[in-house]
Amino acid sequence: HRRAGVAAAEAPWLRQPPLAIGPQGGDDGAEVEKVEKQKSSLWETIVTLYDFTRPHTLVGTLISVPAVHLFAAAPAIASQGAAAVAPAMLWSVVLALVPALLINLYITGLNQIYDVEIDKVNKPYLPIAAGRLSLAGAWRACLISLGLAVAWSWTFFGARSLALHITLAGSAALGTAYSAPPIRMKRSPFLAAFCIIVVRGLLVQLGFYWFAMEGLGRVGLECLDGRGIAAAAFFGVFGLVIALMKDVPDVLGDELAGIKSMSVRLGPEVMLKTATIVLWTLLGTTAGGFGILAGSALLAGQPLLALPRVSLSLAALWGLRFAIGAHKDVDARDPKGVYAFYMDVWKVFYASYLCLPLAR
Repeated sequence: HRRAGVAAAEAPWLRQPPLAIGPQGGDDGAEVEKVEKQKSSLWETIVTLYDFTRPHTLVGTLISVPAVHLFAAAPAIASQGAAAVAPAMLWSVVLALVPALLINLYITGLNQIYDVEIDKVNKPYLPIAAGRLSLAGAWRACLISLGLAVAWSWTFFGARSLALHITLAGSAALGTAYSAPPIRMKRSPFLAAFCIIVVRGLLVQLGFYWFAMEGLGRVGLECLDGRGIAAAAFFGVFGLVIALMKDVPDVLGDELAGIKSMSVRLGPEVMLKTATIVLWTLLGTTAGGFGILAGSALLAGQPLLALPRVSLSLAALWGLRFAIGAHKDVDARDPKGVYAFYMDVWKVFYASYLCLPLAR
Protein backbone atom coordinates (compact mmCIF):
# COMPACT_ATOMS: atom_id res chain seq x y z
CA HIS A 1 0.00 0.00 0.00
CA ARG A 2 1.04 3.64 -0.24
CA ARG A 3 2.32 4.28 3.26
CA ALA A 4 2.01 8.05 3.13
CA GLY A 5 -1.64 7.87 2.11
CA VAL A 6 -2.47 5.29 4.72
CA ALA A 7 -0.65 7.11 7.49
CA ALA A 8 -2.57 10.26 6.69
CA ALA A 9 -5.83 8.39 7.08
CA GLU A 10 -4.76 6.65 10.27
CA ALA A 11 -6.92 7.16 13.35
CA PRO A 12 -5.69 10.19 15.33
CA TRP A 13 -5.08 8.23 18.51
CA LEU A 14 -2.50 6.12 16.69
CA ARG A 15 -0.26 8.92 15.42
CA GLN A 16 1.63 11.79 17.00
CA PRO A 17 0.04 15.24 16.66
CA PRO A 18 2.05 17.86 14.78
CA LEU A 19 4.02 20.36 16.84
CA ALA A 20 2.49 23.80 16.99
CA ILE A 21 4.98 26.47 15.81
CA GLY A 22 4.51 30.19 16.16
CA PRO A 23 1.83 32.21 17.96
CA GLN A 24 -1.55 30.62 18.42
CA GLY A 25 -4.61 32.72 18.02
CA GLY A 26 -7.80 33.25 16.12
CA ASP A 27 -11.31 34.53 16.60
CA ASP A 28 -14.17 32.70 18.25
CA GLY A 29 -15.28 31.20 14.94
CA ALA A 30 -11.88 29.60 14.40
CA GLU A 31 -11.90 28.26 17.96
CA VAL A 32 -15.37 26.76 17.47
CA GLU A 33 -14.24 25.18 14.23
CA LYS A 34 -11.20 23.74 16.00
CA VAL A 35 -13.38 22.21 18.72
CA GLU A 36 -15.73 20.73 16.13
CA LYS A 37 -12.81 19.20 14.27
CA GLN A 38 -11.53 17.69 17.50
CA LYS A 39 -14.94 16.17 18.22
CA SER A 40 -15.15 14.79 14.70
CA SER A 41 -11.62 13.41 14.98
CA LEU A 42 -12.45 11.73 18.30
CA TRP A 43 -15.57 10.17 16.82
CA GLU A 44 -13.62 8.88 13.81
CA THR A 45 -11.13 7.34 16.22
CA ILE A 46 -13.88 5.57 18.15
CA VAL A 47 -15.51 4.27 14.97
CA THR A 48 -12.17 3.04 13.61
CA LEU A 49 -11.32 1.20 16.82
CA TYR A 50 -14.84 -0.24 17.01
CA ASP A 51 -14.63 -1.57 13.46
CA PHE A 52 -11.14 -2.95 14.11
CA THR A 53 -12.47 -5.12 16.97
CA ARG A 54 -14.81 -7.00 14.57
CA PRO A 55 -17.82 -6.28 16.83
CA HIS A 56 -19.71 -9.53 16.18
CA THR A 57 -16.86 -11.51 17.78
CA LEU A 58 -16.47 -9.01 20.61
CA VAL A 59 -20.19 -9.28 21.43
CA GLY A 60 -19.84 -13.06 21.46
CA THR A 61 -17.14 -12.79 24.14
CA LEU A 62 -19.08 -10.14 26.04
CA ILE A 63 -22.10 -12.44 26.27
CA SER A 64 -20.39 -15.81 26.64
CA VAL A 65 -18.20 -15.13 29.70
CA PRO A 66 -21.03 -13.93 32.01
CA ALA A 67 -23.36 -16.61 30.61
CA VAL A 68 -20.88 -19.40 31.37
CA HIS A 69 -20.49 -18.06 34.91
CA LEU A 70 -24.25 -17.98 35.46
CA PHE A 71 -24.49 -21.50 34.06
CA ALA A 72 -21.78 -22.72 36.43
CA ALA A 73 -23.35 -20.95 39.41
CA ALA A 74 -26.95 -22.09 38.76
CA PRO A 75 -26.88 -25.13 41.12
CA ALA A 76 -25.22 -23.08 43.88
CA ILE A 77 -27.78 -20.30 43.42
CA ALA A 78 -30.60 -22.83 43.71
CA SER A 79 -29.22 -24.31 46.93
CA GLN A 80 -27.62 -21.29 48.64
CA GLY A 81 -29.46 -18.32 47.15
CA ALA A 82 -28.25 -15.62 44.79
CA ALA A 83 -27.05 -13.33 47.60
CA ALA A 84 -24.54 -15.92 48.81
CA VAL A 85 -23.09 -16.57 45.37
CA ALA A 86 -23.33 -13.22 43.57
CA PRO A 87 -20.26 -11.41 45.00
CA ALA A 88 -17.81 -14.17 44.10
CA MET A 89 -19.37 -14.69 40.67
CA LEU A 90 -19.44 -11.00 39.76
CA TRP A 91 -15.76 -10.60 40.64
CA SER A 92 -14.93 -13.77 38.72
CA VAL A 93 -16.76 -12.40 35.65
CA VAL A 94 -14.76 -9.16 35.80
CA LEU A 95 -11.46 -11.02 36.23
CA ALA A 96 -12.18 -13.18 33.18
CA LEU A 97 -14.06 -10.76 30.92
CA VAL A 98 -11.52 -7.93 30.75
CA PRO A 99 -8.57 -10.02 29.49
CA ALA A 100 -10.90 -12.08 27.28
CA LEU A 101 -12.05 -8.94 25.45
CA LEU A 102 -8.44 -7.79 25.09
CA ILE A 103 -7.35 -11.17 23.69
CA ASN A 104 -10.34 -11.05 21.32
CA LEU A 105 -9.15 -7.70 19.99
CA TYR A 106 -5.60 -9.04 19.60
CA ILE A 107 -6.77 -12.09 17.62
CA THR A 108 -9.16 -10.27 15.28
CA GLY A 109 -6.70 -7.43 14.78
CA LEU A 110 -3.86 -9.81 13.94
CA ASN A 111 -6.08 -11.51 11.38
CA GLN A 112 -6.75 -8.17 9.68
CA ILE A 113 -3.03 -7.35 9.63
CA TYR A 114 -2.10 -10.55 7.78
CA ASP A 115 -5.23 -10.61 5.62
CA VAL A 116 -5.09 -7.01 4.45
CA GLU A 117 -4.65 -7.89 0.76
CA ILE A 118 -7.47 -10.45 0.94
CA ASP A 119 -9.69 -7.97 2.78
CA LYS A 120 -9.21 -5.40 0.03
CA VAL A 121 -11.22 -7.82 -2.11
CA ASN A 122 -13.54 -9.49 0.40
CA LYS A 123 -13.99 -6.83 3.10
CA PRO A 124 -12.81 -3.46 1.76
CA TYR A 125 -14.72 -1.65 4.52
CA LEU A 126 -12.40 -2.93 7.29
CA PRO A 127 -10.14 -0.21 8.77
CA ILE A 128 -6.77 -1.36 7.38
CA ALA A 129 -8.12 -2.36 3.97
CA ALA A 130 -10.03 0.93 3.73
CA GLY A 131 -6.95 2.99 4.62
CA ARG A 132 -8.41 4.32 7.87
CA LEU A 133 -5.75 2.56 9.95
CA SER A 134 -2.11 1.92 9.12
CA LEU A 135 -0.37 -1.40 9.69
CA ALA A 136 1.85 0.25 12.30
CA GLY A 137 -1.18 1.55 14.14
CA ALA A 138 -2.86 -1.85 13.93
CA TRP A 139 0.24 -3.54 15.35
CA ARG A 140 0.30 -1.07 18.23
CA ALA A 141 -3.35 -1.75 19.02
CA CYS A 142 -2.82 -5.54 18.93
CA LEU A 143 0.33 -5.57 21.04
CA ILE A 144 -1.09 -3.13 23.59
CA SER A 145 -4.19 -5.34 23.92
CA LEU A 146 -2.08 -8.46 24.39
CA GLY A 147 0.18 -6.71 26.90
CA LEU A 148 -2.76 -5.40 28.92
CA ALA A 149 -4.34 -8.86 28.99
CA VAL A 150 -1.11 -10.39 30.33
CA ALA A 151 -0.68 -7.59 32.85
CA TRP A 152 -4.27 -7.96 34.06
CA SER A 153 -3.95 -11.73 34.50
CA TRP A 154 -0.83 -11.37 36.65
CA THR A 155 -1.76 -8.21 38.55
CA PHE A 156 -4.92 -9.50 40.22
CA PHE A 157 -4.44 -12.44 42.55
CA GLY A 158 -7.85 -13.88 41.69
CA ALA A 159 -6.87 -14.04 38.02
CA ARG A 160 -3.78 -16.14 38.74
CA SER A 161 -5.65 -19.29 37.84
CA LEU A 162 -4.22 -22.08 35.72
CA ALA A 163 -7.61 -22.53 34.05
CA LEU A 164 -7.86 -18.84 33.14
CA HIS A 165 -4.23 -18.65 31.99
CA ILE A 166 -4.61 -21.74 29.79
CA THR A 167 -7.82 -20.32 28.29
CA LEU A 168 -6.30 -16.93 27.52
CA ALA A 169 -2.88 -18.18 26.43
CA GLY A 170 -4.39 -21.00 24.38
CA SER A 171 -6.78 -18.61 22.62
CA ALA A 172 -3.97 -16.14 21.88
CA ALA A 173 -1.63 -18.90 20.66
CA LEU A 174 -4.22 -20.49 18.37
CA GLY A 175 -5.34 -17.07 17.15
CA THR A 176 -1.74 -16.26 16.27
CA ALA A 177 -1.18 -19.63 14.58
CA TYR A 178 -4.42 -19.18 12.63
CA SER A 179 -3.35 -15.90 10.99
CA ALA A 180 0.43 -15.49 11.20
CA PRO A 181 3.18 -17.15 9.19
CA PRO A 182 4.87 -19.55 9.18
CA ILE A 183 2.05 -21.72 10.52
CA ARG A 184 -0.94 -19.71 9.21
CA MET A 185 -3.49 -22.44 9.93
CA LYS A 186 -6.14 -20.74 7.81
CA ARG A 187 -4.33 -22.03 4.70
CA SER A 188 -5.54 -25.52 5.66
CA PRO A 189 -9.34 -25.88 5.85
CA PHE A 190 -9.08 -28.65 8.43
CA LEU A 191 -6.64 -26.79 10.68
CA ALA A 192 -8.70 -23.61 10.35
CA ALA A 193 -11.87 -25.43 11.40
CA PHE A 194 -10.00 -27.13 14.23
CA CYS A 195 -8.75 -23.78 15.51
CA ILE A 196 -12.21 -22.19 15.58
CA ILE A 197 -13.85 -25.24 17.16
CA VAL A 198 -11.21 -25.49 19.89
CA VAL A 199 -11.32 -21.79 20.76
CA ARG A 200 -15.09 -21.26 20.59
CA GLY A 201 -16.16 -24.69 21.77
CA LEU A 202 -13.54 -25.99 24.15
CA LEU A 203 -11.28 -23.22 25.45
CA VAL A 204 -13.95 -20.58 25.92
CA GLN A 205 -16.61 -22.93 27.24
CA LEU A 206 -14.60 -25.36 29.35
CA GLY A 207 -11.89 -22.89 30.38
CA PHE A 208 -14.22 -20.21 31.68
CA TYR A 209 -16.51 -22.84 33.19
CA TRP A 210 -13.53 -24.26 35.10
CA PHE A 211 -12.55 -20.77 36.25
CA ALA A 212 -16.11 -20.03 37.37
CA MET A 213 -16.26 -23.29 39.33
CA GLU A 214 -13.00 -22.35 41.05
CA GLY A 215 -14.71 -19.16 42.14
CA LEU A 216 -17.35 -21.34 43.79
CA GLY A 217 -14.72 -23.23 45.75
CA ARG A 218 -14.19 -26.26 43.52
CA VAL A 219 -10.67 -27.51 42.84
CA GLY A 220 -9.01 -29.64 40.17
CA LEU A 221 -11.14 -32.01 38.15
CA GLU A 222 -14.12 -31.26 40.40
CA CYS A 223 -14.57 -28.21 38.20
CA LEU A 224 -15.44 -30.35 35.17
CA ASP A 225 -18.76 -32.14 35.34
CA GLY A 226 -21.33 -33.48 32.91
CA ARG A 227 -23.10 -30.14 32.57
CA GLY A 228 -19.92 -28.35 31.55
CA ILE A 229 -18.90 -31.02 29.08
CA ALA A 230 -22.39 -31.15 27.50
CA ALA A 231 -22.38 -27.37 27.02
CA ALA A 232 -18.88 -27.54 25.51
CA ALA A 233 -20.09 -30.19 23.05
CA PHE A 234 -23.00 -27.97 21.97
CA PHE A 235 -20.80 -24.92 21.39
CA GLY A 236 -18.12 -27.07 19.79
CA VAL A 237 -20.65 -28.09 17.12
CA PHE A 238 -21.75 -24.47 16.82
CA GLY A 239 -18.08 -23.57 16.33
CA LEU A 240 -18.04 -26.07 13.46
CA VAL A 241 -21.01 -24.27 11.88
CA ILE A 242 -19.16 -20.95 12.11
CA ALA A 243 -15.96 -22.53 10.73
CA LEU A 244 -17.81 -24.01 7.75
CA MET A 245 -19.71 -20.83 6.95
CA LYS A 246 -17.24 -18.03 7.60
CA ASP A 247 -15.31 -18.45 4.34
CA VAL A 248 -18.32 -18.89 2.04
CA PRO A 249 -18.64 -15.15 1.25
CA ASP A 250 -14.84 -14.82 0.88
CA VAL A 251 -14.24 -17.19 -2.02
CA LEU A 252 -13.04 -14.57 -4.50
CA GLY A 253 -10.38 -13.03 -2.26
CA ASP A 254 -9.25 -16.44 -0.96
CA GLU A 255 -8.82 -17.75 -4.51
CA LEU A 256 -6.73 -14.73 -5.50
CA ALA A 257 -4.56 -15.15 -2.38
CA GLY A 258 -4.12 -18.90 -2.86
CA ILE A 259 -6.04 -19.78 0.32
CA LYS A 260 -7.55 -23.23 -0.30
CA SER A 261 -10.50 -22.97 2.06
CA MET A 262 -13.24 -25.58 1.98
CA SER A 263 -15.43 -23.08 0.14
CA VAL A 264 -12.75 -22.70 -2.54
CA ARG A 265 -12.16 -26.46 -2.82
CA LEU A 266 -15.75 -27.71 -2.72
CA GLY A 267 -17.64 -24.60 -3.80
CA PRO A 268 -19.70 -22.13 -1.75
CA GLU A 269 -22.97 -23.95 -2.46
CA VAL A 270 -21.75 -27.18 -0.86
CA MET A 271 -20.30 -25.46 2.19
CA LEU A 272 -23.32 -23.24 2.78
CA LYS A 273 -25.63 -26.25 2.54
CA THR A 274 -23.41 -28.34 4.84
CA ALA A 275 -23.14 -25.62 7.48
CA THR A 276 -26.88 -24.99 7.35
CA ILE A 277 -27.72 -28.68 7.77
CA VAL A 278 -25.35 -28.97 10.75
CA LEU A 279 -26.95 -25.91 12.35
CA TRP A 280 -30.49 -27.13 11.78
CA THR A 281 -29.59 -30.58 13.13
CA LEU A 282 -27.97 -29.07 16.23
CA LEU A 283 -30.96 -26.87 17.02
CA GLY A 284 -33.49 -29.59 16.21
CA THR A 285 -31.83 -32.21 18.41
CA THR A 286 -31.43 -29.66 21.20
CA ALA A 287 -35.13 -28.81 21.03
CA GLY A 288 -36.09 -32.48 21.02
CA GLY A 289 -33.66 -33.39 23.79
CA PHE A 290 -34.85 -30.72 26.20
CA GLY A 291 -38.43 -31.54 25.31
CA ILE A 292 -37.85 -35.15 26.37
CA LEU A 293 -36.06 -34.03 29.54
CA ALA A 294 -38.97 -31.70 30.37
CA GLY A 295 -41.42 -34.58 29.97
CA SER A 296 -39.29 -36.75 32.25
CA ALA A 297 -39.23 -34.03 34.90
CA LEU A 298 -43.01 -33.69 34.76
CA LEU A 299 -43.48 -37.44 35.11
CA ALA A 300 -41.15 -37.36 38.11
CA GLY A 301 -43.24 -34.64 39.74
CA GLN A 302 -40.67 -31.88 39.26
CA PRO A 303 -42.49 -29.04 37.49
CA LEU A 304 -39.88 -26.45 38.54
CA LEU A 305 -37.24 -28.50 36.72
CA ALA A 306 -39.49 -29.00 33.72
CA LEU A 307 -40.09 -25.26 33.25
CA PRO A 308 -36.54 -24.23 32.22
CA ARG A 309 -36.25 -27.33 30.05
CA VAL A 310 -39.45 -26.46 28.20
CA SER A 311 -38.16 -22.91 27.82
CA LEU A 312 -34.91 -24.16 26.28
CA SER A 313 -36.78 -26.50 23.95
CA LEU A 314 -38.94 -23.62 22.74
CA ALA A 315 -35.91 -21.35 22.41
CA ALA A 316 -34.14 -23.94 20.25
CA LEU A 317 -37.26 -24.26 18.08
CA TRP A 318 -37.32 -20.47 17.72
CA GLY A 319 -33.65 -20.52 16.71
CA LEU A 320 -34.36 -23.24 14.17
CA ARG A 321 -37.30 -21.31 12.71
CA PHE A 322 -35.24 -18.12 12.61
CA ALA A 323 -32.33 -19.88 10.88
CA ILE A 324 -34.63 -21.46 8.31
CA GLY A 325 -36.27 -18.12 7.58
CA ALA A 326 -32.94 -16.31 7.33
CA HIS A 327 -31.60 -18.96 4.93
CA LYS A 328 -34.55 -18.59 2.56
CA ASP A 329 -33.53 -17.23 -0.86
CA VAL A 330 -29.83 -16.94 0.10
CA ASP A 331 -27.65 -17.38 -2.99
CA ALA A 332 -24.30 -18.98 -2.14
CA ARG A 333 -22.68 -16.99 -4.98
CA ASP A 334 -23.86 -13.67 -3.52
CA PRO A 335 -21.26 -12.61 -0.91
CA LYS A 336 -23.47 -9.89 0.60
CA GLY A 337 -26.42 -12.23 0.99
CA VAL A 338 -24.31 -14.99 2.51
CA TYR A 339 -22.61 -12.57 4.89
CA ALA A 340 -26.00 -11.28 6.06
CA PHE A 341 -27.05 -14.89 6.76
CA TYR A 342 -23.72 -15.49 8.53
CA MET A 343 -24.48 -12.55 10.83
CA ASP A 344 -27.92 -14.06 11.51
CA VAL A 345 -26.17 -17.28 12.55
CA TRP A 346 -24.15 -15.24 15.04
CA LYS A 347 -27.43 -13.92 16.45
CA VAL A 348 -28.51 -17.50 17.13
CA PHE A 349 -25.08 -18.05 18.71
CA TYR A 350 -25.66 -15.08 21.03
CA ALA A 351 -29.14 -16.31 21.90
CA SER A 352 -27.74 -19.75 22.72
CA TYR A 353 -25.42 -18.25 25.31
CA LEU A 354 -28.21 -16.11 26.75
CA CYS A 355 -30.23 -19.30 27.23
CA LEU A 356 -27.31 -21.31 28.65
CA PRO A 357 -27.93 -20.41 32.33
CA LEU A 358 -31.35 -22.11 32.09
CA ALA A 359 -29.81 -25.48 31.19
CA ARG A 360 -30.54 -28.10 33.84
